Amino acid sequence: MSHRHAAILAALVLGLSTVVVSPATRIDGTTRALGLRAPVGLLSKAYPLGTPARTAGLSRRVRLPSPGPSRIVLGAVTSKPLVALTFDLDMTPDMAAQLRNGAVTGWLNQDALTELRATGTHATLFMTGMWAELYPGLARQLARDPNFEIANHSYSHPAFHRPCYLLGGLAPGGAAWQLSHSQEVLSRITGVTPSYFRFPGGCYDSPAVDAVHAAGMVPVKWTVNAMDAFNPNPAGVAAAVLSRVKAGSIVLMHLQGGPNAPATGSALRTIIPALRARGFQLVTVGELLRQGSALQPAGGRELVEAYQPSATPPLPPAPIPVARVALPARSVSTVQGCWRWDARRRSWIRC
Repeated sequence: MSHRHAAILAALVLGLSTVVVSPATRIDGTTRALGLRAPVGLLSKAYPLGTPARTAGLSRRVRLPSPGPSRIVLGAVTSKPLVALTFDLDMTPDMAAQLRNGAVTGWLNQDALTELRATGTHATLFMTGMWAELYPGLARQLARDPNFEIANHSYSHPAFHRPCYLLGGLAPGGAAWQLSHSQEVLSRITGVTPSYFRFPGGCYDSPAVDAVHAAGMVPVKWTVNAMDAFNPNPAGVAAAVLSRVKAGSIVLMHLQGGPNAPATGSALRTIIPALRARGFQLVTVGELLRQGSALQPAGGRELVEAYQPSATPPLPPAPIPVARVALPARSVSTVQGCWRWDARRRSWIRC
């Protein structure tokens, strides 16, 4: 063991306040290059990150127990009244086929985009590469708008870990291709190389997180889900945001419109003025993280799954009494307990 490695090990064992780390330092406190483990208890709750190491060399001192560069960003710890509105621009092969055969007129919520532009709202757009290919002119326009930040949402929106709603999975090596190909497509079309990535469906595991970092991006999840996916009720979308938002929140919404997110534009006409009336400043993810410390998952957890509906779903489980449940005719019912019925998918979806 070298003197440098011995010094690092001694600092970890003795609990010294600072230690020189390499860029390989992970959020869980381990250093792959050295095979060192962080002291037990550093990951017992969500916590802000410390100052990240530089991108090259052992040249930055980082305070313990702050664990280094962002593994997964949920939101930010900040005393400033900042909120980041984020919008996914999904596109799958099935969605592209619906556009080609005329089943839908387009995959953009123009109402929502108009509201964002009219109000001068800063926002981060998590764009799939396939969406950019179908709308290259619009993708370039969005990237050139100084109020918008372009981020990566994969190439064709598969699940990076399953179960994840109705999303298809990945073949071996598929994660690396989705990441590299989407980066290439987005860079070529928009002129921007994204720094942030959002997992389709919000589902991931540790290997998926590793792949994102290997591609040069930071995974960004959310602290507030607007529940605008497949939801035709703008009042419900607005309530989902306004009831949970606080300083440092990252809000998940969708911008592709159509039947997949029909109420987002109408909801924004309530959400944006209400947030500003409370004194919040609406910023991009990058702006938020420059003014606050990144919030990590509790306990360093790196596994997120989502309920996978079946083709012929059962009635929802307890605590909803089966005898009192009637399947609603509308596309999405009001929330019952922690489940809601999606008539389009013919399944109960966990809230």
